[in-house]
Amino acid sequence: MTLTQDWTALNHSKTKGQLLAALTPLGHTERLTMLTHYIEQQVAWIRQQGGSETDTTANRSFLAIGFDSLMSVELLYSLQRDLGRDLDPVALEQDTIDDLAQNILAAVFLA
Repeated sequence: MTLTQDWTALNHSKTKGQLLAALTPLGHTERLTMLTHYIEQQVAWIRQQGGSETDTTANRSFLAIGFDSLMSVELLYSLQRDLGRDLDPVALEQDTIDDLAQNILAAVFLA
């Protein structure tokens, strides 16, 4: 699996834990890069479902992206499905995609 694969294909899959399986053999830096890329793609996909094109650069705030609470729930569902584990919704209360990726990585691999 490459670090830049198209993760939006998982949105049509019923298989759980594919992201976790891809992250597990990687080192910390590669995990963070892959997870950040995954979140960027998911945020863009969720925004596009509402008819909006958005620059989802990892250091932009969720507020600047125009991400709302319903979109956050959709992102939480995607993360839980693709990591194959429940996540505390509080974990999504981050300002940027970078912050979210670091928080999720810590919750999944350091817990």
